Amino acid sequence: MPMFDIPDLKDLTYKIAIVFGVIIVIYGVLWLLVNLGVIPALIAAVFPQIVLIIIGLFIIYTAIDRRNKYY
Repeated sequence: MPMFDIPDLKDLTYKIAIVFGVIIVIYGVLWLLVNLGVIPALIAAVFPQIVLIIIGLFIIYTAIDRRNKYY
């Protein structure tokens, strides 16, 4: 088993790019809705905590996925 498997690294890079892309799009939509007055600013203020939860879930998912892949 090689220490650095390039296809596996490429797959992880794509997953990270998708997660950050989704976070940026959601943040942009929330910002627009707050500026238009559609949603209260409190919801947008809670968004950074939601992002941290999403990143944490992604890390857990990636760790479990890699563990299942190699065992």
